Amino acid sequence: MQAGHLVLYLKAKLSRLVPRLSSPSLCWVLALSLLAACAPRELPPPPTFTYPSRVITQDGLAFMVHRLRLPGTRQEITVREGGAKQWLPLNLLKSMRFTGPTQGGYRQAEIFLISGEKMGGEVYVVNVLVEGNTDLGYWNMPLSRVERLDLGND
Repeated sequence: MQAGHLVLYLKAKLSRLVPRLSSPSLCWVLALSLLAACAPRELPPPPTFTYPSRVITQDGLAFMVHRLRLPGTRQEITVREGGAKQWLPLNLLKSMRFTGPTQGGYRQAEIFLISGEKMGGEVYVVNVLVEGNTDLGYWNMPLSRVERLDLGND
């Protein structure tokens, strides 16, 4: 069917469906419906790039861990700085590097936040586990054995 015949056919069908519209009105309705049908559609945004967390042990082993978390409901670490304790949620941390041995349940650490700030303090490490998934399945490790922790975004 040619384009002219298609327009006439659609116009005839529309005039039967909507008898009160005049001929110019039908042309406008037809033109607008064709424009709406041919309008470019917005594509969905591309998926965000995700990467796993990297955990490096005191022995020098590196683990790529997906969905890194602390067991339990509180996803935060306890930091003591100058005698004052504060709790930092994991979603604010970018990386953490331990710089000293465990003393009194705490280890000296440098903490880098997502905002770009750098903190120094002592992180509570006794009976604290980090867990997640590696390529081989479930994985966990005591925080006291971790040398460096680079948090991912998955």
